Amino acid sequence: MHLSLPAAVATLRAYGASAVRRGLPLLAAACLCVVAGPAFGADAIRWKFKPGETVKYTMVQDTTQGMKAGGQEFKTNLNQTVDLHWSIKSVSPDGVADLSQTIDRVRTKVEGPGSSFDFDSQADKAPEGPIASVLAPLLKALVGSEFTFKMNGKGELSDIKVPQKLIESLKNAGPAAGGGMFSEEGLKNLISQSSLSQPDKALEPGNTWNQTSKLPMPMIGTMVMDKTYTYKGPGTDAGLLQIQLNTKVNLEPAADSNVAVKITSQEGKGEFSFDREAGRVVKSRIDDQMQMSLSVQGQNLEQSTKTVTTMELKK
Repeated sequence: MHLSLPAAVATLRAYGASAVRRGLPLLAAACLCVVAGPAFGADAIRWKFKPGETVKYTMVQDTTQGMKAGGQEFKTNLNQTVDLHWSIKSVSPDGVADLSQTIDRVRTKVEGPGSSFDFDSQADKAPEGPIASVLAPLLKALVGSEFTFKMNGKGELSDIKVPQKLIESLKNAGPAAGGGMFSEEGLKNLISQSSLSQPDKALEPGNTWNQTSKLPMPMIGTMVMDKTYTYKGPGTDAGLLQIQLNTKVNLEPAADSNVAVKITSQEGKGEFSFDREAGRVVKSRIDDQMQMSLSVQGQNLEQSTKTVTTMELKK
């Protein structure tokens, strides 16, 4: 399939390191996933879930995206705050938990060239305008939608189910929803690839482990994220264990695309604080920066993106 420059621009904008590229906020908590399991030692990192328990998080994401095309420069700012909770249905003797994840509230603000968008799922009046016509229905569909899945003792996800309400909303949104990534299978893939798998043994400071996740970009290719986690040991806060993250990103181009996309620079770093006694992440911060160049039909485009995502346990 061949893309024109406007179509390629729209595709890259949709797949920048923004909330939309990351699968919207419904996936944010999945990057923290480590689940209940047997004790492997003093610094074994495992969730301690109890049937009937509710775990609440707040995620804040700030994204700045710049684009240069045809001698013009564009800048877009996005801020998003998401309140969500996990409901623990059951935990089997071998540490497999049945969970559901529900988004309770979404606040999103977008400011771009000649347009803006300000959305609060609890507001009485819905926003208007071209951005609102695409994003507002999707954000409304996310709020209250319940995703269900299982996690084993290593943080591996299975039996992921996307709520039917959201599937119908994605179908109604058409191509504007992001194509294959926001199909039912695309969302399942994003959730399963976003979990944090842990080693089976207790960790010593300096120990590392790796995880690879993939993000499909229809008509362009597949973005491959190689993540390296490093256990740093106890932090300055009593009882909190520290984990650092380093992410390297590569792009596998689609065989049938006429668009040449190259990642010219990229850096991804993160840190997690895990409460050993409570058995859960209490806060995290991930910083991503990326620059990409695109060439289609003799025309060039440059894109830069910076995203800071924080997440904190609500008491």
